[in-house]
Amino acid sequence: MLLNAFDVDPGVDERTLELQAGELIDLGLRADLLVVSARQNNYEPLAGTLIHSLEQQFGICVGVLPKALDLSKGSIGAWVSPPLDELRPTSKLQQESTTRFKRIAVVESPADLADGSDSPWPVFRQLFSLLAVLPLQGIHCPVVATPLLSAGNQAVAPERLFPDLLSCCRNGFRHVPDLERLIVFDRRREPLDLLAEQIDLELGRSPGARDVVPLGDLDKLRIELLGLLRGFGRLHPLLAAEVDLSELSYLLAIDQVNPVALGMHSRRLVERLVRHRLGWRKGGLYQGLQALQRRELDPWIVSCLHQVRVFGNWMGHPSAPERQQSVTPVDLATMLAALHRVLETYPWH
Repeated sequence: MLLNAFDVDPGVDERTLELQAGELIDLGLRADLLVVSARQNNYEPLAGTLIHSLEQQFGICVGVLPKALDLSKGSIGAWVSPPLDELRPTSKLQQESTTRFKRIAVVESPADLADGSDSPWPVFRQLFSLLAVLPLQGIHCPVVATPLLSAGNQAVAPERLFPDLLSCCRNGFRHVPDLERLIVFDRRREPLDLLAEQIDLELGRSPGARDVVPLGDLDKLRIELLGLLRGFGRLHPLLAAEVDLSELSYLLAIDQVNPVALGMHSRRLVERLVRHRLGWRKGGLYQGLQALQRRELDPWIVSCLHQVRVFGNWMGHPSAPERQQSVTPVDLATMLAALHRVLETYPWH
């Protein structure tokens, strides 16, 4: 479940930090890299840790994974596995889960790090240092999923990570141009709620803006849109392999919605569709829509695409106090109808 998200660089649509709460196997994430933290050379699968979940739910024993890139002896203190699909067959449980990740990175903290230290080991700085190196090694990871590093076996209190975490993430994104989406997750909601409040402060947003909104009279539109999403993969199988529809489908499966989650997931989907339509591997949504407009795409479809983009920006960008407003069912109706039209008419002749 997406608790909060924001655009780290408001000038670029697809550079987001997200908070997701729940068990990894149930989150439906699709990531190029899954990050694990551990004590140096200690990969014991203690109950309640991500290492334990990987072994129990995915059949992955972190301690025996080969290393495609080993930087554990230097200041970065991390290593990366080869692509997992080259190492082992997919388990039945993995096949039933919509969570997918291509590689695993392990960020290690020194074995003798004192638990009572005044400041937690700078694991997120280690992570961003690793991410900056990966493209030089031909390893591209635009989507990275990470738990609250050091909050497992290392037992660092999550609130000790927060004061510097957002600034660290902002700086990290600046130094890792390949990174488009950083997903921070935890099976417990409480620690992430603290970080979600920090994000609200950054954006000048009331925490109430993340409250779920009943769809009420929009239920018929919601059900139709859900059907479109489910049929989209069958109509466009090649595209479905590139575009993740599961997160938005999961969000619309009930009759109330978190506007922030709806805005971020919908905008991401539309950006992927626009890129695919243009044959682009990268590129922002606004630039893509300008390119489609130059190709004389139907102006009504362009306006619907912009509607989804602007709603997503509203949810993910900071707003001046005088421009802040609550999301109403009318706003949701406008956005959902635009998204419906976008999916219904794809590939937009």
